[in-house]
Amino acid sequence: MKINNIHNIKNRFNYEAPLLSAALNGRFTEVNIESILDVNEAIAPEPGETFLVRVSGESMINENIFDGDILVVNKKEQPKPGQIVISSLNGEMTVKKYQIIDDEIHLVSANSKFLPIKILEMHNFQIQGVVKHVIRNV
Repeated sequence: MKINNIHNIKNRFNYEAPLLSAALNGRFTEVNIESILDVNEAIAPEPGETFLVRVSGESMINENIFDGDILVVNKKEQPKPGQIVISSLNGEMTVKKYQIIDDEIHLVSANSKFLPIKILEMHNFQIQGVVKHVIRNV
């Protein structure tokens, strides 16, 4: 899966007034709202450490990451085995599952059509961040 666009989160989301107004004015008659969430706290509690990427491809479909989805990525967090990461590999950005096998780093797709990538010393490899959320248009 490739990365199309990268965006830093600079501005906080401002949504409260229209949503709260709509809720109070009865526009949500068919939906129960338990609470109104703070989007900033839920998605980007550390905006300086968070960036967004739009992905293309099908290598992560079994993790419910699809072509065109936007990923919310924390660039400060150190990855743990099994987490989905954004990495650069020989100059190309990619989305894969981070795995340690026999003390070696592997990047694993979530689609059996793609083979795991074993990171070798000769590779130019760097973890850019850990995927925290997936945003998809409905």
